[in-house]
Amino acid sequence: MSDTGLRRVGASSLLGGLVLGWLLLGLISCSSLPPETIPSLTYLPTATAQVAPSLTSTAVRVGPSASATPIPVSTPVSDGGSSLDLGTDSGAVEPTTVEPEVTESATPARPAIEHTVEVGDTLLGLALQYEVPMAAIQIENDLGEETAVQAGWVLAIPPSTGWEDSQPFWTAYQVKEKDTLIGIAAFHHLDATVLATVNGITDPGLLAVGQTLLLPLTAVQAPEPTQPPAPLAPDTSEPVRPITEPSPTPAVANPLSGSIVGWPHELLGLINTVRAQHGMLPFAYSDTLAWAAQLHAEDCAQRGSCSHVGSDGSHAAARILRAGYQAEGTAECWVQARSPQGALDFWMDEIPPNDPHRRTLLSSWVTEVGIGVAPTGWGYYIIADFGRPQLP
Repeated sequence: MSDTGLRRVGASSLLGGLVLGWLLLGLISCSSLPPETIPSLTYLPTATAQVAPSLTSTAVRVGPSASATPIPVSTPVSDGGSSLDLGTDSGAVEPTTVEPEVTESATPARPAIEHTVEVGDTLLGLALQYEVPMAAIQIENDLGEETAVQAGWVLAIPPSTGWEDSQPFWTAYQVKEKDTLIGIAAFHHLDATVLATVNGITDPGLLAVGQTLLLPLTAVQAPEPTQPPAPLAPDTSEPVRPITEPSPTPAVANPLSGSIVGWPHELLGLINTVRAQHGMLPFAYSDTLAWAAQLHAEDCAQRGSCSHVGSDGSHAAARILRAGYQAEGTAECWVQARSPQGALDFWMDEIPPNDPHRRTLLSSWVTEVGIGVAPTGWGYYIIADFGRPQLP
């Protein structure tokens, strides 16, 4: 290589070295600049790729809401090309509002209805009106065995739900000392198996005193029927005295005292008021019939139960004759009640043709009545003996 060529190469090398040196100096100077003077670098890619946000489920709100906060979501596209527009990341969408599903439940049973007892109301009448048995009203109001209702009482009438297979005549009975299931059934003319089934009794020996049982009666129980108009054969075991003679005072009969002393005549007045309402003549009061009734009431109280049959096996006709009442016909009604009004209500609370007590009180055949009262564990045994005196 000539000298000239070497000089050119050297000059070029020198020039290149100077340029490289200036570049290095520039880089060193740039690295020492304060941070705020560092120029920002902007990258401009050839194709701008938009990155979709991750899918966010649309908010679900149960029930109505006063305000809603939109939640942006992506717009998925189905394979078929149709889209479900849930909004984009650049706009807001209304959140889906889901109304709560309403499940219809069974119609609840109506609550108990309050009924204010009015004059003329009876327990059986209320049972028929509200389509429940008498027992349902008794149990709902803690009446025990009481079948008489008084004007002004406010009774809770339970719903008929659960009583569909009952009859209005069903009544409540409270177990007493020495009671047996068979005895209760026999006394009320019921089948013992039916009585046990109705009350869910699996062991008849487990009855408890005071336990409330349902008596599935099919009608109000009848009193001893009125005797036909025929002369009665005298009872030779006791002398029969004419009605014109005073009746002997039975040794076992006790005179009434206290608050019940006026009950016989109070009940007589109630009975005659009902008879007047039906266009009937009033009953006359017979002290002889009253003695017969009082003796039987005390007999029932002494043995703790009552029926038309006395503890000696006698029936009403025989007891009335023994008391000295010569009759062409007799009848008897009895009830366990707490008042004269309760006794009347029970007897009149019957529906024809199953109304023997009612028909006795409204009878035109018997013309006289006598009434006996004796206290018992619950209320009183009230006996009404009726007669038509034998003509001389």
